Amino acid sequence: MRKFFCACILPLTVLTGCGGETPPEEAFVDPSVDTVFVMPSDTIGILMGDSNYVFGTIGDALYTNEGNIAVLDEAGCCIKVFNPSGEFLMQIGREGSGPGEMLYPGGMTLLSDGSFGVLDQAGGGFSRFNADGSFDSLYIDFRGQGVPQWAWGVDDCAFVGASSVSRMQDDAITITFSVGRWEDSPDPTVVYFENAFPFNPADMASFLENAIFSVAFAADRDGVVYVAPVSSSEYRIDIYGPDGTFISSITRDIPRVEKSPAEIEDETAMISAILRERGVPEHMIDYSPDPFHWMIPPQGIGADGMGRIWVQNGTTRDPVMDVYSRDGEHLAVVNIGGVMKPDILDFVNFKVQPQGILAYSMQDMEYPRIYVIPMPEIPGE
Repeated sequence: MRKFFCACILPLTVLTGCGGETPPEEAFVDPSVDTVFVMPSDTIGILMGDSNYVFGTIGDALYTNEGNIAVLDEAGCCIKVFNPSGEFLMQIGREGSGPGEMLYPGGMTLLSDGSFGVLDQAGGGFSRFNADGSFDSLYIDFRGQGVPQWAWGVDDCAFVGASSVSRMQDDAITITFSVGRWEDSPDPTVVYFENAFPFNPADMASFLENAIFSVAFAADRDGVVYVAPVSSSEYRIDIYGPDGTFISSITRDIPRVEKSPAEIEDETAMISAILRERGVPEHMIDYSPDPFHWMIPPQGIGADGMGRIWVQNGTTRDPVMDVYSRDGEHLAVVNIGGVMKPDILDFVNFKVQPQGILAYSMQDMEYPRIYVIPMPEIPGE
């Protein structure tokens, strides 16, 4: 059972409706807001050759304080760091169970002092590496369960992440999925979102809906947190202060967009493949997609460090992000080109940060790579 829970809480990247038969004009893009077009300036990753540039499975990517690009290779059990020009600088960690080694890394973050944090369920918790790549410590020991994923580094060397914790209650398993802030202990100091539900091993779709596919979130460096329900019928982003104080909500009325049969078929196949690769038994894989596109997909939120929230529009065929101010003003629509083939349903994560946008796919049709996308100029700045 422990192997199953370890597998289930590993991140699944953003599901975007970029393929199938839904024409782009059926999706809603606000015509009253300026649209900005941006393309990748570079890619990092190759199919074969120098092993420093070959990735197994990309689990996360972020900019360091120096402007370098750090890539978590889940399959390689390491972090690879590149300079802004894409040249390899160093590798952090390796596969193993000793200090400074990784078994099944499922998340990475950059702490406010420039050090790296790696979240490893099988490795026991949150390991910290210094900015030069040397191992510091097992900073937080989660004692084998509930290691957070999808971490965003915030103020005071804390991070915001999502956690799944399982407990036996009345001969049944209850899972609590939450988004919280962690500082220096396995218990969160603040919880921004929480959902407890009974776990039925024969119903993986329910688990995904109530946990991994239940909420999208991001956090600024100053600790402000943005939380959005993953829904095909509601568009809402709730904003919280670092201490959990509710600040405001951003809402919009967006028409629902139905998935085509081809999109449903592709999504079912890809989710099933990801679960299978992560050790979920075959009899537990029975995933049925929502017939409508999510308005905001999982991991579909970013924060650029300038008080702006970037929200992926899950109803559009091409990758589109809406940019808002914290007070809810819709500043721009950003159309990102050059990342995906438009006729293929893919899983792509767009990691928005102050230095720019890093995009990657766990299901790249050719080979894993990082797309380096410069931060566009937003109208009204």
